[in-house]
Parts: sequence; C-alpha cells; structure tokens
Amino acid sequence: MFDLSTLPDNIASKIEDVTYTLDDFGCSGSTIMLFDKIVLKIEKISHSSEHELKLLNWLHGKLPVPKIIGAETRDGCSFLLMSRLPDEMTCSENSMKDAQHTAYAVKALAKALKMLWSVDIRDCPFSNVLSEKLAEATRNIKNGLVDVNDFQPETLGPGGFKDVWDLYGYLESNRPEEDLVFSHGDFCLPNVFASGEDVTGFLDWGTGGAADRWQDIALCVRSLRYNCVHCAGYSEADYQKYRALLFRELGMEPDEEKIRYYILLDELF
Repeated sequence: MFDLSTLPDNIASKIEDVTYTLDDFGCSGSTIMLFDKIVLKIEKISHSSEHELKLLNWLHGKLPVPKIIGAETRDGCSFLLMSRLPDEMTCSENSMKDAQHTAYAVKALAKALKMLWSVDIRDCPFSNVLSEKLAEATRNIKNGLVDVNDFQPETLGPGGFKDVWDLYGYLESNRPEEDLVFSHGDFCLPNVFASGEDVTGFLDWGTGGAADRWQDIALCVRSLRYNCVHCAGYSEADYQKYRALLFRELGMEPDEEKIRYYILLDELF
C-alpha cells in the first residue's frame, strides 16, 4: 500500500479515510488513489498536470467535473485531491453488460458531447486548434515522444504511412475546415461517467480546450469500437449498430474523412 505519511501535509490533512484502492484502468501513468468520496491523483509535474488544474477551476459550474479539494507540488510531483464522481464509467462492465445497457451508455455519450459543445469558449483558457496541435505534434516527433508501438495496426506499414513524418505530412496537407467548440481532448469512454442515459461527470482534463467538434467525435467512435468489440465481446456488426445510434442521438451524419483525420492526429500524442 502507498505510504500516506509521505504526502504533503496540506493533502494528507484532508484525507480522513485511510482505506483506498488503486485505479489502474487508465493509461496516463499517474497513480490514482480511490477513497470513499475523494480521489488523489499523483503524477510528475507536466504541462498536462498544470493544464488539468487550471481547466478544472475554469469548468466549475459549467460541467459536472470533480471539485478540487487540494492541490500541491513537491519533489517534481503534482498532488491533486478531488471529489469522486458518482456512478460508473460508460465502459464499465455494468454499463455494457447487455444490449439495453450499452444503448443507454451510447445515448449518454451523445448527451455528453452536446454538454461539452454548450460551453461558451469565448474565455476558454486553452486552445487546441489544428495549427497549435500540429506544431505540438512536430515537437513530439522531434523529441522522440511518439510511441509507434501504441499506433493502430493499420496506421504504419502496408496500406498505411511509411513513418511518423509521412503521417505528419498527410495531416499537414489535409487540414479540414474547423468548427470550433469546447472539447474534452481525450473523449474516450473511461472519461465519461453516467447513470443510465444521464451524464454525471467527466474525468481527465489534461488536454481540454477549444477545438474542432469532430476531434471528440472521432475519439469517441474509436473508443466505442474498442470497448464494444475488444472488451465487451460484441461483434463488429453490433458495434456498427451502436455507432449508428450515436450519430442518430447527435442528429448528425458521420463525416468519415474527419473521423479518420482526428484519429490519425491522435496517434502523434
């Protein structure tokens, strides 16, 4: 178990229950300690950790996000103590245990996207417009921060791009027209909590900001497929039905070119 006595005093003093579990579901590299009503996120100080703290403060009262209880930095680490969101991830075992529950989860995802888009971006503290995202992608490639082992199988190699610079060249040359809204930045099923069709919270705000509407849609589509087919054991045909339901709930037709573009862009982050 983690030694709570090593925590900064301001954080330790706010933790009443010493019983916790470690959440290893995500892929962020953070240590997530789940207490009964609070969550402690410990990670290396980074642009993402600073981004999340500022954005959570800005989003208070705008969206159902965790309430900040305490925030400290020490020895190169960030300690963020937050309220624990109610209910379950939209990819939880219960949320995807059968066709009816999965349909509820998909409807909640559509509602969640609409909730994000309702946030006024005029005073949003962060921008993720394509010019900035592509500049950041360039820095990631040059600094060796792109993990090609984590790419979708079809991205590189036969039928795909020959290397990361070839992928970047495609993204630079095929920029779509942007429809700017407030974006989560990593809109995948583990980051959206719901009770049935009702959205009860959003997690992980290290990359949120103003961006094209299709960025979140694309990552939602990718995450929905992964959680339906690879985790819940649904067939590809079943997934396609849930994908179609998502777009019906959004009242939109899928823009396949934009979906592909933003999934490819995310490979470089």
